Amino acid sequence: MPNNREGRHVRPCGNSPDGRAEGAETPVWVVTDGRPGNENPARALARALEPHGFAPAELRRAVPRAWAGRLPARLWRMIPARVGGWPFSGFAAPEGLAKPWPGLVISAGRRSAPAAAAMRALSAMGAGGRVRAVQILDPRMGAGAFDALVLPEHDGRTGPGVVTTLGSLSAVTPEIARAAAAPWAARLEGLARPRLAALIGGPSGSNRWGEAEGRAVLAALAAAEADGWGLMVTPSRRTPAGLVAAMRDAAPGAFVWDGTGENPYPGILGLADAALATADSVNMASEAASAGLPVNVLPVAGLAAKLARFHAGLASRGAARDWAGAPQVWEVAPLDEAGRVAAILAPRLRAD
Repeated sequence: MPNNREGRHVRPCGNSPDGRAEGAETPVWVVTDGRPGNENPARALARALEPHGFAPAELRRAVPRAWAGRLPARLWRMIPARVGGWPFSGFAAPEGLAKPWPGLVISAGRRSAPAAAAMRALSAMGAGGRVRAVQILDPRMGAGAFDALVLPEHDGRTGPGVVTTLGSLSAVTPEIARAAAAPWAARLEGLARPRLAALIGGPSGSNRWGEAEGRAVLAALAAAEADGWGLMVTPSRRTPAGLVAAMRDAAPGAFVWDGTGENPYPGILGLADAALATADSVNMASEAASAGLPVNVLPVAGLAAKLARFHAGLASRGAARDWAGAPQVWEVAPLDEAGRVAAILAPRLRAD
């Protein structure tokens, strides 16, 4: 769920599920480079850990300087960490990563991983409280640098300290999607029902998206509209620019977000009865399934094996089916991978 605003997440008053009393919270930092694909799952896990006594969460940026961003992760780790020095000096705003550190750091993506690993290592050597570190997505360094790695199961990496997830951790829930839909309900009132959230990706290193994929998208939208569906279409940053205009022509009655103004996502998930997602995006399919929507998956040529494994896993959970020429609707149990992972990690992070 796109959200780049800095801020805090404070859990409701009362006791946590394990009986931990209010006032016993462990402060949390969410440390990322600001890219939505990294920041959103980290925020989702932070929010899911709140009822377990890990709160409030603060957002801290760890954006490598241009030269440092080109270094492989192993080189970041080869240079000894020092408070006020490396690796913090390799980031554009090191003051935001300075002590005092929280009890828990959640980082996501390889670019911010060295900062979290350094906080954990330095806290173990010095006076003061110990910093626990949870890394989401492959940090390209040893698992021993963190208390836990949270990795998608389709990556195929297992081992001590690794917790696997089906797809991406998502902050979207059916309740959050319905709340986000409220401001859009009147604006999209004229759309036919039932309604389809069409989540369109684009070329990447994990597929061979070409003209055929663009034509398939247009054909799917036209078929859904002809079948009586109201379409709510949101492209991604990878969607070819020409395809956005072509989608309007293919489905004249559709709402197609052009990337300007307020982002309707995930509000359209709260208004939809089903989703159509191109197979190139793990995040969009994960979020639609987390919102409780049945996901119709539109094939993409040359899909990487790990993405194929993800879609097979989503289908095995009953959340996804291949596109069958028209939208399909079936009962779906919403995914809650963030909540499941939080329940696994909470006792580990409180150990010792």
